[in-house]
Amino acid sequence: MHRLPPFPGLVAFDAVLRHASVTRAAAELGLTQSAVSHRLRGLEDYFGAPLLERLNPGLRPTPAGERLAQDLAPLLGTLAGLRERVAGGRAPRPFRIGVSNALLAWWLSPRLPDLAAAFPAVTIEVTTRESSLWDGRPGTVPEETDLALLWIPREGQASGRCELAFPVETVFPVVAPVLRRACPGRDWRRLPRLGKGQAADGIGNEWSWVTWLGDDGVRPLAMRFRDIGAALQAAQDGNGIVLARSLLVADALRRRRLTRLVRVPQMRPSSKVQVARWCDQADTVAPAMAAWLVAAAETTLGR
Repeated sequence: MHRLPPFPGLVAFDAVLRHASVTRAAAELGLTQSAVSHRLRGLEDYFGAPLLERLNPGLRPTPAGERLAQDLAPLLGTLAGLRERVAGGRAPRPFRIGVSNALLAWWLSPRLPDLAAAFPAVTIEVTTRESSLWDGRPGTVPEETDLALLWIPREGQASGRCELAFPVETVFPVVAPVLRRACPGRDWRRLPRLGKGQAADGIGNEWSWVTWLGDDGVRPLAMRFRDIGAALQAAQDGNGIVLARSLLVADALRRRRLTRLVRVPQMRPSSKVQVARWCDQADTVAPAMAAWLVAAAETTLGR
């Protein structure tokens, strides 16, 4: 009988290779870093050769690791398709991601092709619903959702094995470049102000115009919108200035559709954080996809 390689070690090696990080691989697999390292050592013992070279920072495969990686990717792809083939060709149930309209439109949507390419055996279904309508208690996820992207207070963050937090974002005012250039005397504080949500919705003071403008912040808003996505769109169309989240406007700032109105030291940390949360009974797809999304957010924000 052939002696087979340890399958948990192969899965750990694949995850570490994709993330170039034991920490992120551990988060994806729902394991501790030491458990992932133990599985890697067992795999190296089986092959009798080191498979990964430790860098500062990151990891890369050794020549033996590269040879293993070339054979491992198609093998895991074949195994991932077993469920559909064994079930007689029936399509597997879609993997359901719950996300707010704003996060989908301003950040996630352009990254969906890359997400789908990273999980070729998974059919992704996106459901939009505002985070405020979801139960934000630690450990809870919306019904009919496999992975929920929630915008919650930082103190409500569970940081458990069924939740990964995105990088902490900053809040700052933005405006369309054309409106900034037309601003009399370049004093953007006199431009029409846009607001989101209800007048008093319990959010942090970083979202209050009084915090940014002092007494000028009590002037009536030019317009108020139900959610931040609509407010950002109105600002991009030249209707006024708006307070923005760094993740949501990163693409628009890079493409010069919006411009930031304060310097980096004046930006304020958000009292809320984006988290990816899944239920305790979820399979490995949920933590793997959560880790992918967190890494994509880190790339977006230059972290």
